[in-house]
Amino acid sequence: MKLLYKNDYGATYRLSNSPNPACEMQLIIDTVGLFVSRADLAHLLEIVRKSNEPCSCQECGGNRCNKIWCANPLIDICLKVDEPILEKMADLIKGTQFMLDMDATLEQYRLKSDE
Repeated sequence: MKLLYKNDYGATYRLSNSPNPACEMQLIIDTVGLFVSRADLAHLLEIVRKSNEPCSCQECGGNRCNKIWCANPLIDICLKVDEPILEKMADLIKGTQFMLDMDATLEQYRLKSDE
């Protein structure tokens, strides 16, 4: 595992031998490890960004929800959140995306030797 990005709430590691080839990273949030793909990261960031909007479920009654729900075909995830945690989660995801994009950009424009 190679550390991609970390903050005081979590970390993201690039996996060399992932149990699921589609999930190239492990996102550690608090004490939970999630195997994720780039698309999963983008989707989670969208959920985090929209978390300050009013929730229409019966439990929240139009107030802001204090949970992040994320579902995929294998598992549903529910994380209890507040404003400081949301900021840290957004930073963790955006920092990871930046590092991934930076690696791809550097690789794309890497000087190649003629040897």
